Amino acid sequence: MNLRLPVLILLILTVVFSEISIAAPIKIHVSAFNVSGVPNSQELKLTLQEILTSRLNPAQVQLVEKPEQAELLVIGSYAQFGKMFSLDARISDKGSDSLTKVFEQGEGQEDVIPALGRLALKITGEVAKRQTVAVPAAPKPPLPVVLPPPVVTTEVPVKETFAIRSEPSVKNTTDGWTSAPIDGVFSSLAVGRTRAAGEREIFVAGEHGIRIYLSGSELKLVSEIAIPVPARILTIDTADLNKDGVPELYVSIIDRGVLASRVYQFNGTTLVLSAENLPWFFRGVGHNFSSRTIYTQEMIGDDKYYGDVKELSWSGERFTALNPLKLPRSGNIFNFSRLGGLSDKNHFVVLDGDGYLAVFSSDGTEVWKSSEKYGGSETYLKNDSQSHVRSTGDLQRWVFLEQRMTLLKDGTLLVPYNEGTFSIGNNRAFNKHTLFSFEWTGTVLKEKWHSRKLPSYLADYAFDQATEEIIQLEVVQKSGLFAEGRSALSINKIH
Repeated sequence: MNLRLPVLILLILTVVFSEISIAAPIKIHVSAFNVSGVPNSQELKLTLQEILTSRLNPAQVQLVEKPEQAELLVIGSYAQFGKMFSLDARISDKGSDSLTKVFEQGEGQEDVIPALGRLALKITGEVAKRQTVAVPAAPKPPLPVVLPPPVVTTEVPVKETFAIRSEPSVKNTTDGWTSAPIDGVFSSLAVGRTRAAGEREIFVAGEHGIRIYLSGSELKLVSEIAIPVPARILTIDTADLNKDGVPELYVSIIDRGVLASRVYQFNGTTLVLSAENLPWFFRGVGHNFSSRTIYTQEMIGDDKYYGDVKELSWSGERFTALNPLKLPRSGNIFNFSRLGGLSDKNHFVVLDGDGYLAVFSSDGTEVWKSSEKYGGSETYLKNDSQSHVRSTGDLQRWVFLEQRMTLLKDGTLLVPYNEGTFSIGNNRAFNKHTLFSFEWTGTVLKEKWHSRKLPSYLADYAFDQATEEIIQLEVVQKSGLFAEGRSALSINKIH
């Protein structure tokens, strides 16, 4: 049999297909949904976003974290009318006026997830229309290579060098005490006194309420207060600025785009309001509540940090922000810490918006930056911004508050790391966490140890310097379409 013709055809097809490249996936950013007509709208915004993005075809779509990185922007909405609902998506080309709308509708909660799958297929279809197959131009023949005349050298032996480096140890933090699950998702934690019987005062906050617990052999609820909607709690911290031995609770609150923070005093039974509508974020830094400094920062416009970070002073009658800190440009009240050591007291470490640790000298010069990411928080500020919609296509500007970094007396820096099976853009669905420990050598932040990876989102934590225990607030079950979620407290001694 004559095989020359089939072989010739095969060679031609090989050349043709080698010159054609499959279209690359289009970079796409999916914002959180706008939700109306349901009571749990805040939880649904991120849940719907996560379900939709997980159903997009990865062969055609490359998800990106930030709108400015995307070629296509998708803004979804969910509206419910009685038993009926409508899922709508606006697809816009970045940098152009091109706009496409697709939708799906259904009846009953059981059809929401299938409808999201159908919506994802329609979005993928619109993406396919924008994809093209690229045929590269035929390559030019290579220029002839002219070799230089050989150079005769005397070979010098090269001495090989190497460094022996000890691996950071893994600390066991799983043999401590863990509470029974607490109904609800809580985002912030603060610790008060340890009473004579050994019970520790623990404060936890969700978006609209604060609970006071006593932790001993079991967790006891002491009291609870509510913050009226639409005000929303961001963070809580304890301190004793008036030096009466009783902890005050400093509560950062956002109310309709304006800071309206509060200060409470704990009388052993409940919280008593001392001040309200204060124009500051609060962040406590220090080894215990009696010596802790409360830092403040203001906000302006579209949830932007404004002005210097300052120390809060309380005369017993009036709160005043004093002694401004000159942080690096990327620093704000929620993402900075000082470094330990006499020679490094003016050095700051900042957890930047992309999750990298950066060390700055006193003049604001960056002297070191990590190659790995850390932090990761689901607590956010959000506001409508016309300038933001012009640049990204998303009306709402999201600003995530970073995890706290804690400097211990020996100069050790504690930094948490949350990660998730899916965490991108405004969707921060973290479900695993690790706690890292660093020391500053004067040149680099060197890891000393890290905890085991645990299957929960670390919402907040505190370190008790007296007992060397870490108190953690963990979210063990996320809220969703039909569940309010669960949290837990754990106390572990690092050893």
